[in-house]
Amino acid sequence: MMAELSREARAGSNGRQGLLRWGLVGLLLLPLALGGYPLYLATEAALLGLAAVALSLLLGHGGVPSLGQAAFLGLGAYTVGLALKAGLPLGLALLLAPLAAALLALLTGLLVFRTHGIFILMLTLAFGQMVYSAAHKWTGLTGGDDGLSLSGLSIHPVLLHLVAVGVLLAAVGGLRALLQTPYGKTLEAIRQNEEKIRSLGVPTFYYKLSLYLLTAALTGLAGSGLALHRSFISPHDLFWLTSATLMVMVLLGGSRGLWGAVFGALLYTFVQAWVSSFTDLWGLFVGSLLVLTVLFAREGLWPLLERRLGGGRAGAEG
Repeated sequence: MMAELSREARAGSNGRQGLLRWGLVGLLLLPLALGGYPLYLATEAALLGLAAVALSLLLGHGGVPSLGQAAFLGLGAYTVGLALKAGLPLGLALLLAPLAAALLALLTGLLVFRTHGIFILMLTLAFGQMVYSAAHKWTGLTGGDDGLSLSGLSIHPVLLHLVAVGVLLAAVGGLRALLQTPYGKTLEAIRQNEEKIRSLGVPTFYYKLSLYLLTAALTGLAGSGLALHRSFISPHDLFWLTSATLMVMVLLGGSRGLWGAVFGALLYTFVQAWVSSFTDLWGLFVGSLLVLTVLFAREGLWPLLERRLGGGRAGAEG
């Protein structure tokens, strides 16, 4: 009898958590009925959410801190922009963007994962700033401060939004499934105790490098979407503050849950737009929100919502 009650309780909890996640999807789709600026912000949130999900996977399940994600985001944007200006079809340009980001991750990751801890954070920041500097100074290719304009490309905002949300949901579903595979379980074990897993003969270096490549490709894809969405690419998108923004999104939503990263991106995007509409001190407001989150909801706001509204303890992969 107790076992049946426990199963029913778990089923009810999972059902409520499922409704909570569908509610989040509904918030992403609601601006379709509003159009205009709300739709623009929702598309921005969906694309940044894809990059935040990638960082959440890297940080929360791989144990790899990174302040160089802006390099992958910007490289994806510049790749699709330059490819389109060279006359390549849109589909091929969108394929090249994550490949370019993954190639950069391979070249830098071979050095980054020779170290550990705070040194990984420092190296990712350094490599990210090197890419930013190259984009900023290489005016003949990137346009420098003037950036690259894609104003000649016209994509209907509703179509772009639907594709962005669709890709985001597919990424969350695919990554959640990946975390349940032996590969995902090994990553989790490495995050918890890398020395022990390495002593068992597991090549932890290659596991972390492969995860780094995967998350870089997703971030590059998000960057290509942002380029099409904004119709403009700036080297400032590669600056380390963009990486810090993605980190804030992940910490607000919860670094141990992919849905949390989506929620954090949506929350940050709309709160920043709302507060900045009446004051330039929006950073103070967002910073205060982050401090309160760290103090009173250390796992993030999304796990807190899942516990309070979902009726159970949030799963690490949720």
